[in-house]
Amino acid sequence: MKHFLLSIISLTLMLFSTIKISAQNPWQYVGEIKFPDPDSTVFPLLGTLDDEMRLWVISSKAQAPRARNAVYYADFGDTVFTKFIDFDENGDSDTLAGNIGALRGIASLDKDLFLSFTIPYPKYSPNTVSGMYVYSNMDTNQVFKIGYQIGISGTGGYGSFNHGIDITPDSIIFAGISFGTTFRVFNFSNSMKYSVVSPYGFWIPGNPSNPGENNFSNQTEPGGLESQGKDLPRDVALVPGMDYTNSDSYFFTSRNSLAIDQLTGGIAIWQGGTTLSALQYSPARVEDFDGYLALIDLWPCGIDVDVNGILWVAGIDSTRRWVKGFELDGINAEAVYDLPSSNSMDFADPSGAPMGGPSDVVLSSDAGYAFVIDAYAKRAWVFDNLTVGVNEEKLLRDFDLEQNYPNPFNPSTRIKFTLAKDSNVKLVVTDILGREVAALVNERLGAGQHTHIFNASKLSSGVYLYTLSAGGVRLSRKMLLVK
Repeated sequence: MKHFLLSIISLTLMLFSTIKISAQNPWQYVGEIKFPDPDSTVFPLLGTLDDEMRLWVISSKAQAPRARNAVYYADFGDTVFTKFIDFDENGDSDTLAGNIGALRGIASLDKDLFLSFTIPYPKYSPNTVSGMYVYSNMDTNQVFKIGYQIGISGTGGYGSFNHGIDITPDSIIFAGISFGTTFRVFNFSNSMKYSVVSPYGFWIPGNPSNPGENNFSNQTEPGGLESQGKDLPRDVALVPGMDYTNSDSYFFTSRNSLAIDQLTGGIAIWQGGTTLSALQYSPARVEDFDGYLALIDLWPCGIDVDVNGILWVAGIDSTRRWVKGFELDGINAEAVYDLPSSNSMDFADPSGAPMGGPSDVVLSSDAGYAFVIDAYAKRAWVFDNLTVGVNEEKLLRDFDLEQNYPNPFNPSTRIKFTLAKDSNVKLVVTDILGREVAALVNERLGAGQHTHIFNASKLSSGVYLYTLSAGGVRLSRKMLLVK
């Protein structure tokens, strides 16, 4: 009887959780982005979304040695990735002459792209180490190289494996590292407050004001020290807009386990430190009642935090195949969103993306779009948040979309919009079911007012939506075609 009652309670709680997610979930699966053929050697790992809604993804040898070390990107609305750089093709993945052994992390800020990597083995065997490349203006010809013992600029803090990275608004990179099973911060700012304690690209000591306290490592991740280099902090997620020079700041790391029967992995929240006093950050394990965050042996366990403070986690293994959004209360987390996945092992959605192994998730700046990088399906899945776009007050700070005129119309109407800054712009028309019927603008435009004439002579009467996307946010309005 006791076991029966426990089963009923568990079933009730699961049903309640399912109802809550279903009731609140505003996300819909809207498309995919493929890698250019042939893609047999592509193994997508982690990604980042820049200020212009361009999605960047690294393919890595980290988990698939036969894969290519390469970087790809897709502009908003693209259905196929474009190759940015291939380190196998240019010789930089050579084990004796190159610098890129396995790409490990990627981040973007303003016009710059940052890559974290390990050095090719056995170039410096038995002490394989790490480095970073910075591509100014997203230009392969403008690269600044920082590393340890590899004949390129800088040395500080690259004697350990770097993994997933994220960057603060003032250009400080947080990276998961193997040494000490913890994290480290790196200076990529030119401001005086950082340059006086750490050269550009170098590790920032844990407490520059007290050299005697400058241990090489911060506190260990709550799962304890890694074993065999296999259960490590894999990704880092900073909170959008947070001031990391303030001791109230916090961030998250994800870690996989050594094996399914040795659960060292999960999500850690780090609190109490700053970029100039990283030793003060103290970690705690984020707990959820359902056990979703007990991450097991597969990785990289990509994570992101959106503008609303929701923590997004990619579940990359055969018992998950999901991406969930968690609401946080201190160290307690509750799953409140599921990106629709037809292969999810708990809340399968027939209309969702056929997720094979979601390795990372990135959110647009307004949390209006989510992009899931799938290591096994070799795709990026695109999701649309149906509730974003109705809050015009927030969006008008970035740009304005006016009501079309005339409205109703037949067959032409004028659509006018204003950009606050130069942006990559997409203006599309969809029917009431969300199917695209016309792409009016898909290019970079300057700041100011723009007008486009839409001719609907080939469409039937009805309600249509026109949507403007620029700078990571979007705005939609309805119009009525009457013939």
